[in-house]
Parts: sequence; C-alpha cells; structure tokens
Amino acid sequence: MPMMKTALILSALAFSSSKAYTIPQSKRTIDIVGKSRNSVSSSSSWSSSSSAESSSSSYYSGSSSVTDVEVLNYALTLEHLEVAFYTQGLANFSADAFAAAGFAAAVRANYDEILSHEETHITLLQSVLEEMGADVVQACTYDFGSVDVASFIAMSAAFETVGASAYSGASKLLLRRSLLPAASAILSTEARQSTWIQSTVQHLNPWSGAFEVPLTPNQIFTIASNFIVECPSSNPPIAATHAFPPISIPTTAAPGASVQLSFNLNETSSSDLSELSVAFLTSNGTIFEQFSSSDSYNVTFPTQEEGLLGTVFVLIVNSTTEDVTDATTIAGPTPLMFPFNATDPQIEALFPN
Repeated sequence: MPMMKTALILSALAFSSSKAYTIPQSKRTIDIVGKSRNSVSSSSSWSSSSSAESSSSSYYSGSSSVTDVEVLNYALTLEHLEVAFYTQGLANFSADAFAAAGFAAAVRANYDEILSHEETHITLLQSVLEEMGADVVQACTYDFGSVDVASFIAMSAAFETVGASAYSGASKLLLRRSLLPAASAILSTEARQSTWIQSTVQHLNPWSGAFEVPLTPNQIFTIASNFIVECPSSNPPIAATHAFPPISIPTTAAPGASVQLSFNLNETSSSDLSELSVAFLTSNGTIFEQFSSSDSYNVTFPTQEEGLLGTVFVLIVNSTTEDVTDATTIAGPTPLMFPFNATDPQIEALFPN
C-alpha cells in the first residue's frame, strides 16, 4: 500500500461539523469479471427468454439487457467486499484496541454481528443463484489500506451507506418480483447498520433525509473498485460492466465552499467544461452546479440550506435536464459525508413539520 493512499485514508475519513470525509480514490484499472456478458449460456430456467427479460433499462443504459442472475451476482460481489473488510478489520483490532480508542466493548461485539449479517447475505445469495443453476461469483482480492480503529469505523459507515444505495438502485433491475422481498430485507438491514454506526458509535446524524440515494451498478462499482485489486478470471458477468473515472475531492470540501475537483475525462467525453456540470445526489434530490470557469475544475458547493446534508454523491455529468444515469455520468461518484447535528436549531429549521 503506497504511503500516499494510507495517509489519504487516515486524513480524509476524519469527521468535523464543516468538512466531509470521502472514500479514498485509487488509480487501479481492474477487470470486473473474466467473461464478457454475452459469453455465458445456461440451459436452466432463469435464462429462458421473455419479453420482460429482453427489455433493456434506460436507468442502466447498457448495450444489452441485465439478467436477474447478473444483478444477484453484482449484489454478491458487494457482500464479498463487505465481509472481507469486516473480517480484516476485526482481525486487526481486538477488544482492547477498541477500548484504547475510546469505544465500549459492545461496539466491537456489534461489529462481530454485522460481519455475521454480511456472511448470511452471502449464503442467501449463493443459495438463490445455485437454485437457478447459475454460476456464482467468488471473492476478489482486496486492499483496504492501513487504518486505525476510528478510520475503520468511518469506512464502515461509508460501506453500509453505499450498500443501501446499491440495493436501492439495483432493485428496479430485478425482473422477478419473487426476488424483491429478499433484496428489500438486505437493503433495510444495511440501512439499519449504517444508522447504528453513525448515531450510536459516531454520535452523528442517523440518516441523511427522507430517502436513500439509488445508484446504478456502474456508479456503485466506481466506488467499490477503489478497494478491489483483482477478481477471479472464472467469475461470471455481473450487472456492473465498468467503473467511471474517479473524482478526487479535497478534504476542505464543505457546504458553500469553493473546491477544485480532479478527474480524468474519457476519450469519448467532452473536453469542453461548458458542457459539463457537477451533480450532487442528496437524500432529498439532485443539485446541479456549473464549474466556475471554462478552464478549471473549480465549483462552489451548495449550502446546507440548499440541501447539502449527510451522505452526498458527487458526479460529473453531461446533462442537467435528465436524471443522473449511466448515460449522463462522465466521472464519479465520489461519496462524501457532511455530518450534522439533528438537534441544532439551524438544522431543524431545514426540516419543517
């Protein structure tokens, strides 16, 4: 692990009332799976054609339809990542380490239970895929950097929040209604875990607003790819096909602040900043902001009064008149957390009864 990334993890995940934490960015280029989407065939019932299964989703904006098996394997890929994160973290940090960092014994015990939840999610998803006669993705190789207990906790809050957004976004891709109860049950557990970490452990806002922010599989994989080194070449296709270019955001980012972003445009992307905007996906809607000039990536972040609270996903997009989908995403998302105190009178005024 390069020292630069380790330092970024330790500094960028620090909480304050005005600054955000962000998941560290990686310059890795990885293969999501070893097989192309069209290379997999099966005689099992799940792969039989139907009008519903052959329809493509504008939300996904892929070149071909996404099957339920690919969605389930996508979810399983994320669960493998979470299990690896908690397994490594709890192996590194004993009960004494949590106590030395100022956390009660019950905190680590609850993390043991969260790990058990994620392992159970893996068992469920694997069993459903096996009943379908489908190939099942195996765990990848991961790199979470060198972190301390406090950073482990901050990263866990991010993983659980991103997990809720992943299930929220992927649920609409499922074609079989019979799969929705299990997906919803996992989603709600991810959200409960996020709430416990942020409110009980970190003493911050337990939620960001009235809704979770749904993200597409490719947008989610853009975040997850920061921690995935390599996946088995034998893994079958998943609903995500690629990661967008990452966005690096300084830790000075705050509501109302002028911030310089850093990202690389694809060859197919516009190089004219006048055609691009910054999208802030919040719990209560999307906020678009233009770059401050035509020759820099400077942007002024929205204020708290405009809705920049809690978990926010920052993306570069090529349209402000359409929903933020794969078709309009140029770079990102990068998740940020702008913690707030729900009992603060100024915050309460933003949520009138």
